[in-house]
Amino acid sequence: MSAQLTDAGLDATEIAKRVDAVLTDPLYWFPVRHHSPTTARHVQAAIAARKPKVVFIEGPFEANDLIPHVVDAATAPPVAIYSSYRDDDNVLGLNGYASAAPDIPARFAVWYPLTPYSPEYVAMKTAATIKADVVFIDLPHYARVERHAPTPEGRQPPREAPVVAPNEDRLITSSGFYKHLADAAGFKSWDEAWDTLFENPVADDYEAYRREMATFCCAARATADHAAEHAEDTVERERHFLKTIRETLAARKLKPEDAMVVCGGFHLFLDRADKAAPPECPAGTVYTTVVPYSYFRISEMSGYGAGNRAPQFYQTCYDLVAAGRASDIAMEHAIAVLRHMRKGGDPLSTADAISVTHHAGMLARLRGRPHPTLDDISDALITCCCKGNPNEEGTKLRAAMDVAGIGTKIGKVTSKLGRLPIVNDFHTQISDLELGEVLGKEKKMSVKLDKRDALAARRSAFLHRVSYLKVPFAGIVNTGGDFSGTLFREDWHLKWDPKTEPALIEQNLYGDTVEAAALNRLREAMAQAGTNAGQTCARLLEAVDMDMPDLVQAAEDACGDAIDTDASFPSLATALRHLGRLEQYAVFRGLRRSVLEDLLTRCYDRACFALPDAANAPEEEQQGVVDGLISVAEVVLRDPVRYDRVLFAQAARTAAANSTVPFLRGAFLGLLCEIRELPATALAAEVASLALASVEVMVTAGDLLDGMLAVSQTSLMLGAERLVAAVDDLLKAAEWDPFLVMLPRLRAAIERLSNPQKDSLAATVARHYGLAGSEDLRAMSGSLGATALVARLDAAVAATLKDWPL
Repeated sequence: MSAQLTDAGLDATEIAKRVDAVLTDPLYWFPVRHHSPTTARHVQAAIAARKPKVVFIEGPFEANDLIPHVVDAATAPPVAIYSSYRDDDNVLGLNGYASAAPDIPARFAVWYPLTPYSPEYVAMKTAATIKADVVFIDLPHYARVERHAPTPEGRQPPREAPVVAPNEDRLITSSGFYKHLADAAGFKSWDEAWDTLFENPVADDYEAYRREMATFCCAARATADHAAEHAEDTVERERHFLKTIRETLAARKLKPEDAMVVCGGFHLFLDRADKAAPPECPAGTVYTTVVPYSYFRISEMSGYGAGNRAPQFYQTCYDLVAAGRASDIAMEHAIAVLRHMRKGGDPLSTADAISVTHHAGMLARLRGRPHPTLDDISDALITCCCKGNPNEEGTKLRAAMDVAGIGTKIGKVTSKLGRLPIVNDFHTQISDLELGEVLGKEKKMSVKLDKRDALAARRSAFLHRVSYLKVPFAGIVNTGGDFSGTLFREDWHLKWDPKTEPALIEQNLYGDTVEAAALNRLREAMAQAGTNAGQTCARLLEAVDMDMPDLVQAAEDACGDAIDTDASFPSLATALRHLGRLEQYAVFRGLRRSVLEDLLTRCYDRACFALPDAANAPEEEQQGVVDGLISVAEVVLRDPVRYDRVLFAQAARTAAANSTVPFLRGAFLGLLCEIRELPATALAAEVASLALASVEVMVTAGDLLDGMLAVSQTSLMLGAERLVAAVDDLLKAAEWDPFLVMLPRLRAAIERLSNPQKDSLAATVARHYGLAGSEDLRAMSGSLGATALVARLDAAVAATLKDWPL
């Protein structure tokens, strides 16, 4: 590596001197990279050879008591150490900034995944075999969170939630040395560079490996990006390393040579003379546990910052090397990929796997690698098995490569560890509610509930809470909407998922029970909703569904404040829909009917007053306006005595008159037709008037009609003959270019109709053009019907234009 150091502008002699100083330290340091099978193999050899009395590992200090459970014979990786912190007394000063409101505690959590071939896990297991103690030395993640005090003005500046999961790969890849090396060698990624330099399946000299990796990391640290170091709290963490190591050796009366440190290679070159103390851990509630994990969650595809790009592939490498079959890695991975392809019907065979293996070997030699890496094997698969463009015909192959590379393995944890309170509460409630038969089953279980039954009501509240927490276990299929016998009924699908318990553990930050977690999450969501009436009323509905009476009254008060403050018509219309839903079962749920009636009246009036301001909403908000019009119209038509239709109609007329957006103007006019304030013939007249307008206005006909049909379809069908005639006049008046501009939106408008409505309109078109007896019209259905209708419109235009000069 001396040549690379010199080329990068580094003094190779000085780097070698620094590396020697670390490697000859009485305290034996071994550099690792997370989830590296080759590093794990060398760590295992080093521990077995040196037999230290204590092994210090870069792991969460607060989880030291979990180490026996990690190495327990009944624990099978992939697993993860989970650590969470809740700032109950706001000692960090972040409540309201890293949480939704000042009275809601800031919460932080981090996962430390482990595979069977993670160097840290292998170090723990190997230490157990020689009866050496293991001590985690990393700074607790919550000690890395920056404390904030009020500014002189008494306010705290908004800030993003702190990053708590260290990713040491960033420290390497942001260094000047790595960037120079990658450019010189042509590495396309850090993974390719690492596999080329350090994932050698046949090398077995752990001391040579240790020196080579230490030299690489020394050069990287010498040219490190200090901003990246600061972002990872590198110095603060290393101070905790040193403090823990020194105190442990002193307490156990051990010499440095009796110990060994397993940590990221970047940290080998920490400042050993640094006497500063690490940050203090803030007071608060801390939970740690070990949970089952999956290879997908460990993969970078899941969003895990330090993710392994192909956990199953590297597991295969680790297993084959241990079995003395390192030369079979390329073949085994190729077979795994092609097996997935054959499941999809592709006729790939063992001969293809052999071709891939040979090709991967040639690519490795061409690229100067002593063995094929995952990049070589992947390129060989594309070359040998993709018959076309890799980004088109190769899509299925790439998907199979991802599946085979990531794998589906899920770990398990020893039962000796027990469960966190929220997990225990979940299982207790499953048993009490007589839903235990779903646990451990692969098939969905259907549960039909009538909430007038006491057990069913309790089940409903529990399932709504679990669903609200986004725990993969329960999904509602439908819910009642009126008093016709379905209001109190719910259909649920239940299915146990390997992600159920990890998802519950993530909610542990919010409470020790499912109810407490859902309550705190809902309180947080209410605070985040602020003055948005639609979101606040949605939270009230959720509180009722989850049977949280203590929160319902607070939510009712919040709804009133939001309704009086919010000026957004779509939001107010959404709030009105939610409140109407609540009123339907107010008595059943013990809600204060007088309060609901007052909220409904205020919300309706506010929505009507806000409607004119939505006349020219930007495009991204227009669908919300349309949905709001439909919601309010349904309320008016359902209860015309309570709700003043004239008030709504006046607001819609004002909005239509003020709107310069054809789609919205059409929606407002369609609304007036839907509530019987405007005849359907008037809408047809609006379309027909465009035939006499300028070209710029004429081409908006499709948008106008689209808006009309977005809100009112049944009413328009009553005037279908006038509408068809109006469109006919419009098309006759349009020249070719304006016609082409209008046509897509005209088609989009017709597509809004249901199949029976399309058939009816098609029949009207047929009568208009003298085709009423055509058998093919009666056979039209679905989008085909719309296509046929537009085809006839096209034919009519063609007939009109046949004698026109083009």
